[in-house]
Amino acid sequence: MFNKVVRNIKNMLQKIRKIVISGVIAATAAVCANLIQADTAYAQDANSAFGNGGGMSSFLSVLGNSYEVSTVDSEMMECVVEQAKELDIEFDMSQYVNEYENFAIAQVNDYINVRSLPTTEGEIVGHMYNGSVCEILERVDGENGVWFNVVSGSVEGYVKSDYFIYGNSALDVIGDYVKKVAIVQCNFLNVRADADINASIVGSVESGDKLEIYVEDVIEETVDEVSAEEASGSDDIDAIINELEEEAASEIQWIKVYYTSEKVGYVSADYVVIQEDYICAKTIEEERAEAEAKKEAERKRQEQSAAAAAASRTEDVTISVPNISYADTTELRQNIVDYAKSFVGTRYVMGGSSLQGGTDCSGFTMYVYAAFGYTIGRTPSSQWASAGRLISTEELQPGDIVCMGTSSCYHVALYIGDGLVVHEANSRDGCIISGLYNFEPVLGFRNVID
Repeated sequence: MFNKVVRNIKNMLQKIRKIVISGVIAATAAVCANLIQADTAYAQDANSAFGNGGGMSSFLSVLGNSYEVSTVDSEMMECVVEQAKELDIEFDMSQYVNEYENFAIAQVNDYINVRSLPTTEGEIVGHMYNGSVCEILERVDGENGVWFNVVSGSVEGYVKSDYFIYGNSALDVIGDYVKKVAIVQCNFLNVRADADINASIVGSVESGDKLEIYVEDVIEETVDEVSAEEASGSDDIDAIINELEEEAASEIQWIKVYYTSEKVGYVSADYVVIQEDYICAKTIEEERAEAEAKKEAERKRQEQSAAAAAASRTEDVTISVPNISYADTTELRQNIVDYAKSFVGTRYVMGGSSLQGGTDCSGFTMYVYAAFGYTIGRTPSSQWASAGRLISTEELQPGDIVCMGTSSCYHVALYIGDGLVVHEANSRDGCIISGLYNFEPVLGFRNVID
């Protein structure tokens, strides 16, 4: 019953935002009284308060007592808190943390300096590139306007606010700033100059290396191009496309990648997995280390190219993916749940790329699944749209993704059974276990496993 009250209160708070205007507190109280169901102790307290003239004062007391673990819209909550102050009601706004309230995306031509102080005189501690995601720690008055104290990757410092989109505006376009990378799954893999096993070698990569994808889905492009040329003389376009797809499936499929920032090449799709990732800022030290790594990679490439030319070798690969088998999906699901729960207590890092070091809600579910060989999207919206299949409440099992939101998905969690979920909640709470319906409105469930 308590869970039902929480959901009702969530709906109530969302309606408050639509109707509360200056001086219309009575209307707000009326909506609250109508939306809270009278069949619970909390609701009885609230309705009694309204009936006895308690008004907003009693409502806020009820709200504060019954909604401690939820995340709500900060702008609307500020309105409620303001009324609480006028009525001398203690109401702790820190309980209500919107995960994306302080989320921001850099909007620059190339990169912007991150400085130690909110002034151009501050030391440059790193660079934020176009599309870099970050969390705003603080908004301060600095040189020529407002500056954001941000953290992105391992970089923390100050950037002028003019170079960001943030909050809900950033959340709306986050899908445009996710990059796809190919993660090498074998001990050694050549990067070819063309999509051909006999093409010259640009360089080589090793297990765990990440290559940013340049062009994806080469098969689809080939089918589209050829079918456009041949379809004009055929009445059976579907047959042609099916034949082309069958032919393509029997050959090596290639993915075009950036070997370095200046060089592109092709790798066999059989030996990589595709994963989505965010762009983050880099410290000066990280950039120097990358530059050195590129020099070393180029030196190795030249040595390997010479050796390859002498030996005329092709890909010499040994798959290194762990060979783990499960008796059934129930055992697999339990392993996924146990693995996810092992990260409870880790910190929340917006755009983070490590379960150990911290990540955000969608990063948590993505990296947990990646550890078991599953590839899903990097954002809440992409997981809601395409991760596995949509299932009903009755079909929900441990290991399934819980998508939260109202009209769209803006938070995801992993169901662990017994009405509980594990998730990266927000920057205050980090990775926690909470009730299935005690955090955000549930939009639906996705089954990735079977």
